[in-house]
Amino acid sequence: MWNTRYLFALSLLAASPALAWNHADSAAALQEALKTNDFTLVAFIHPTDPQTPLLEPEWTTLQTTNPSHITSIDCSLPPFHPLCASLAIHSFPTIRLYHSPSSPTHPNLNLTFTRYRGPRRSKPILSFLRRTLRSPSTPIQTITPSNTTSFLASDSVLFLAHFPADTTPAAARAAYEKVAYKYRDRYSFGVSFDAPKGAEARIECWNVPEDVQRSVAEGLDSEKVVEGFVRGCGGSLIPELTRRNEIGFYNSGKSLVHYFVRNDRERSEYVKEMLPLAKKYGEYLHFTTTDVNEYPDAVEMMGLKRGTRGLSVQTPGTGDVYPYTGKEQLTAHVVEMFLSDIIQGKVKPWQRPRRTEHEEL
Repeated sequence: MWNTRYLFALSLLAASPALAWNHADSAAALQEALKTNDFTLVAFIHPTDPQTPLLEPEWTTLQTTNPSHITSIDCSLPPFHPLCASLAIHSFPTIRLYHSPSSPTHPNLNLTFTRYRGPRRSKPILSFLRRTLRSPSTPIQTITPSNTTSFLASDSVLFLAHFPADTTPAAARAAYEKVAYKYRDRYSFGVSFDAPKGAEARIECWNVPEDVQRSVAEGLDSEKVVEGFVRGCGGSLIPELTRRNEIGFYNSGKSLVHYFVRNDRERSEYVKEMLPLAKKYGEYLHFTTTDVNEYPDAVEMMGLKRGTRGLSVQTPGTGDVYPYTGKEQLTAHVVEMFLSDIIQGKVKPWQRPRRTEHEEL
């Protein structure tokens, strides 16, 4: 099938060299591709947007997998103004996966595209493509003993509903279907009807990167309960803080443990080291990472030197900030001792330098 062929091409991503932007030649060419291709992944960019340069190396690496189906549009160019406006592109970069009306992936859906909401890096985008292109017309796969193993190995975050055919309320199935459709671009969903007669309906979750496995059996007829379970288990314990999600963290009532990174390698190393700590103190603290290249001003706001990585603890309720100024390597033990010192009052809040009269002018 066509999607198997493209998924094989996508698997070559890790070995692909980075290129430069390779935008669509014309609006007419893109419109024709959207109508005729099984799928077209499009990045709508604007050179003046600060996030666009950060996406360029990630996108161009991804584009080497299949240039005819992965493209970009510079909405700042006059020939593309009408097209970007007609497609309701209001922010940059915007990434969408368009499906043709005859696509075997989504043959019966009214929606013509799936919006990508994840990190603007090649690997998460690749996972999004794999997940979306293998999905049938419904985002929920029917799981039987013969395909359970392959399903559990197919993604990093999966949800499997065990719905006994004789006892599961229709409301529970409807709630699960709605939530699965809403989060189909981020996670994989399955349903099994093989439970013994009279067994309790439940939903299981596996979050492989976080080493988390959970289940829920109460309130499954409530879409709010099911969505809360999906968000809670599917989300990262140490997420990447951005302008798009920061309000939720600041309004949570918890203190934030910020860590500023310069690349994915630093982020991965930090997350691996701090994951046990994030689990231990998850009730009281949010551990996050922030890209210093994308948000350089945030480093100084947290009492650290601009352009450097580092750790700082922030209490949104009081506005207090506690940058780590020690010389030791930031292991989980060192960070836990630093948090303990803050609680015991051994570390005083950072005092923001006062502006001079000249600077204020």
